[in-house]
Amino acid sequence: MIFLSVVFSLTVLVHFALHRFVLRWLGISHPAARAALLALFLFLGLSFMAAFLLLRWAQNPVTIFYYRFAAVWSALAVKLILAAGATWLLYLTLRATGLTPASFRPLASGCVLLALGWSVYGFWTAFHPIVKPIEIQLENLPPQWRDRKIVQLSDVHLGHFHGTASMARLAERVEKLQPDLVVITGDLFDGMTDGMPEFEEPLKRVRARHGVFFVTGNHEVYAGMRRCLDIVSRADIRLLYNEVVEVDGLYLMGVAYPGIQDPSEIRGLESLANAAIAPPVCILLFHTPTDIRSDHGRDSRTATYFKPDTSFAFSRELGVSLQLSGHTHKGQLFPFSLITAWIYKGYDYGLHREGGFSLYTSSGVGTWGPPMRTGRPPEIVAITLK
Repeated sequence: MIFLSVVFSLTVLVHFALHRFVLRWLGISHPAARAALLALFLFLGLSFMAAFLLLRWAQNPVTIFYYRFAAVWSALAVKLILAAGATWLLYLTLRATGLTPASFRPLASGCVLLALGWSVYGFWTAFHPIVKPIEIQLENLPPQWRDRKIVQLSDVHLGHFHGTASMARLAERVEKLQPDLVVITGDLFDGMTDGMPEFEEPLKRVRARHGVFFVTGNHEVYAGMRRCLDIVSRADIRLLYNEVVEVDGLYLMGVAYPGIQDPSEIRGLESLANAAIAPPVCILLFHTPTDIRSDHGRDSRTATYFKPDTSFAFSRELGVSLQLSGHTHKGQLFPFSLITAWIYKGYDYGLHREGGFSLYTSSGVGTWGPPMRTGRPPEIVAITLK
């Protein structure tokens, strides 16, 4: 409730600031026009939260359209408030230096046009993931896995924006990479749609020589764990739910979100101790770029969002060589990328190597909420093992 209250308050404040900015920018002075504009921004400010609740209540063409409208507007609102801030900063700077501009309006118009152009780029980027090739060196890598390729997909968020056509295109791009292994590190489903069975067929097209493996994320919880796992199973994707499996001499450990409290919860862990090569190469699939230990006595999901454990102590203790995660979207929209970097202490994106332990956090393939990407572009991660 505190979180929702803060989000609601910030949303109302942003839209009130946008209302005041538009009044000044367009020079609106008529009382009826000012009142109508205030009502419009109040409606827009409440739209995303209202659409979220309506979609939970009933899914039909009207509520789905309203949700899409509200999500698109939310993205535009972020860019427009940045444009408003940039306008005022320029205007006040020019005044302070004695270079008073002829009018507030040209500055505002220029900043708004730049914001709209940036938004168009962000909407396009959200549906055009790049292929991110990286090389990762792992000690004791079995000879048969040298120069082999693992494709990581994270945060696909199949739903009202990223539908069956998007999933089919994604499967086609993965196939062209000819991976030896595909791993999906959570949030495959968005959790905002009831119409999920249609994703079974395009998911079946995701294939790799040694199989496709999946761990759950927080949005599988929201979407309904049972129906998500049912679709994954019917698509011939192997679920790793707190389990270790061997794949041609390579060990995969999959831990379900939000984590575990004791090593005894991981099935097959003893296989690491009995491996032919000591220590064996173990790749951990876990949704968030945090340690897999779930804290006793508090909601571990809340801890993941606001007090993440980035020590990775438990992962190291279990002998993990490489952890593959997602979840953060690298903020998805600027300036939220600055917030994720602060919360996750820099582990919110990219490859990090510390001694014998490596972590790669993907920016993800899809989007949640606003269908826009202006932080990092969405990505299909193509990992070559060395």
